[in-house]
Amino acid sequence: MTLISKVGYEPKKKANLIAPLKIKPSDISIVIPVRDNQKGIDLFLSNFFNTHIPKIYPKEIIIVDNNSKKPIVIHKQFQINGLEIILLKCSKIGPAAARNLGLSCSKGDWILFTDSDCIPCESWITGYINSMNGSIGYAGNVKAWGSNFLSKYYQTQEILVPLKVIDCEKNISPEYLITANTLIWKLAIEKIGGFNEDINIAAGEDIDLGWRLLELGNLSYAFNSVVYHNFDDGILGFIKRFSRYGKGNKVISKMYNIDLSPRIFNANKRNFINQLLSKLQYICLLWGYITH
Repeated sequence: MTLISKVGYEPKKKANLIAPLKIKPSDISIVIPVRDNQKGIDLFLSNFFNTHIPKIYPKEIIIVDNNSKKPIVIHKQFQINGLEIILLKCSKIGPAAARNLGLSCSKGDWILFTDSDCIPCESWITGYINSMNGSIGYAGNVKAWGSNFLSKYYQTQEILVPLKVIDCEKNISPEYLITANTLIWKLAIEKIGGFNEDINIAAGEDIDLGWRLLELGNLSYAFNSVVYHNFDDGILGFIKRFSRYGKGNKVISKMYNIDLSPRIFNANKRNFINQLLSKLQYICLLWGYITH
């Protein structure tokens, strides 16, 4: 199958795994890495129980504390009968290691990855269940939680939605996966050895994972599965985030021998503020890329 890639890399197929077409919520284990974000875990769990009823509870929720200065806790109000919430501690630096620990302890046949600054809505799990088509991984939808100018920019740029590729029959699929919201067949992710723990920053590790999964099977979108991302870290967070993404791009460039150096671009929704932010995003990406 010929793909039109936006980043210039096409994984070579080694197999053609077909995942089950029907799954239940109880087949799913949720894995969330977290570092120094107790507020985010509390917000996630509060919204989860406000939007999900017992019949769509997953097998478990696994929260992996990745070297928080103040250890993460699960408050009693969230310890609800019928859903096991497991708290693990990962001493190895990086979300890749934390997710792998959660994966290794999971009991479900499918792993639903998200982040501690994400907030689920009622379609989060059902959106995946209704999208099953035999793919081994699915990219969910990520929208902004807030309504300030930064949140609006993140959303219109679809920062946390994977780039689209089109095949010769004009079918659209994700070029990789983003772990803010992705469902992966456990058998497939175990076959590729999980996340690459040599990538110890929160950038690039999910692109690498998605490309290795594409060697074994197909990836699809599940746009009706929605989480909201809380971009409440202001302009400093914006700068840190895209500098980190630039570093991640450099890591992937070296690993796969491709050119992922940043290029100047226009904002998807063009107005004065968004155009300024697009320029700042480019500068931060470039700085991270050239200094890594």
